[in-house]
Amino acid sequence: MPNFLITNNLALPENYSIVELDGNKTQTLRGFYEEIADALAFPEEFGFTLDELDEMLSDLSWLEDEKIVLYISPSDVFIEKERNPEKTGTLLNLLDAICEDWRWADDEEDLPKKELIFAFLESARIKELLTKQEITFRSE
Repeated sequence: MPNFLITNNLALPENYSIVELDGNKTQTLRGFYEEIADALAFPEEFGFTLDELDEMLSDLSWLEDEKIVLYISPSDVFIEKERNPEKTGTLLNLLDAICEDWRWADDEEDLPKKELIFAFLESARIKELLTKQEITFRSE
């Protein structure tokens, strides 16, 4: 399974938990932080920065689910209103790296092993953003 899926019909095996994010609430980086923190029940100390997002998504020990898909719909407005457009690429690269880290996590580490995937409702914009960052995705 790739780290990123673009789809109009999110059909996954039963053992995946789908967490939906309202893409309309993710138009800025701050909005994305708030939406993902709420959806994944981040601990209260989450500070709404890329570093802390990395820390939270690289832990997830408070979640029982082992295979998690974060589904963002609609995706055509994802981080669209961020004042610094470079932050969108930085965010996407960070999310890709976190997914990859989970994929190769050592079973002997203290954290339970997880699988994390980001899925987006089909849109030309999200395909363009991922392609620009040279991030591999599967389109269904």
